[in-house]
Amino acid sequence: MKASDRYAVEGVSCRLDGRVLPVTNLSVSGLFVASDRPPLPGQAVSLELVFDAKPSFPIVGTVTWVNTPIEPKAPELPPGFGVKIASIPLPAKLAILDALRRARPGKP
Repeated sequence: MKASDRYAVEGVSCRLDGRVLPVTNLSVSGLFVASDRPPLPGQAVSLELVFDAKPSFPIVGTVTWVNTPIEPKAPELPPGFGVKIASIPLPAKLAILDALRRARPGKP
């Protein structure tokens, strides 16, 4: 499994600014979050990554791109934003690897 391999995931969400948002794809180095109010590209974000039946984990990352509904960069994805993970605790990385082992490669 390479850091750039992306997997469609279910049962993973994140909390950002008090909102719970679905994570639609995940890799060991980043994630895509569905949102109708994405942060700006380049913005640093502190997220709480939430897995079904596991504790949540804090992560810090940078918004690398935004998928808008008007001119989507990735039409197969919902509106939202991509995050490159900058800081992640080891238990969160292990939880991501566990989720990826059960996921299917590709985009939802």
